[in-house]
Amino acid sequence: MGETLLNVYRSELKYYISLYEYYYLRQMLQNIMEPDPNMGARGEYFIRSLYFDSVDNVDYMNKVAGIENRKKIRLRIYDTDSQKVKLEVKNRFNSYMQKESLSITRDDALRIIDGDFDALDGFEANVSRKVKNIMVDNVYTPKVIVDYEREAFIYPEHNVRVTFDKNIRAAFSDRLFDPDLSMTPVITEQVMVLEVKFDQMLPEYIKNAISTARILNSSVSKYCMARELLG
Repeated sequence: MGETLLNVYRSELKYYISLYEYYYLRQMLQNIMEPDPNMGARGEYFIRSLYFDSVDNVDYMNKVAGIENRKKIRLRIYDTDSQKVKLEVKNRFNSYMQKESLSITRDDALRIIDGDFDALDGFEANVSRKVKNIMVDNVYTPKVIVDYEREAFIYPEHNVRVTFDKNIRAAFSDRLFDPDLSMTPVITEQVMVLEVKFDQMLPEYIKNAISTARILNSSVSKYCMARELLG
């Protein structure tokens, strides 16, 4: 029936960070946080997301317009050979984020990509009905794929997570499982995206470590960057 993961409201801060500042900040974080075990021996892991939007691109337009309450709908995998896919609705309320997530099969994902939203029937989770209603009522279709590598550090207290997203690239495609998909770099400079997520509060010494790096606070959206790059 699928596994539903409902995250509580979390604060999410995003920054652009240069390669030099990345090396500096990573060294500091290694001393005060734990590496995410999902990284394994490589020290990072792969993420691919296929974003959907309405016929009139309502989610993209809400982000560009700076609407405080908005959402994104995507399918996410961590390996193109994966038989499991995450269907996610990322809701944002100003600086707070809530992610509703449902684990589906590869076959379910392919049906959704093809516009067969009946693939979402049969799940007990509310998020499946929510997504189906949104997609049917607003004529959602696949828009763009975004790939990147993520390096992550965690601090269990307050569920703190600091990530560096590198080599962000995109394709105007719906071929979620294609390992040879031709991608276009989204950021050409030696810059990556730093994300800081936490539940109730960010511990002072982590906040202080981050504040010592020269970073640029920004409402970064990989989806919007990809749409703007690819049209």
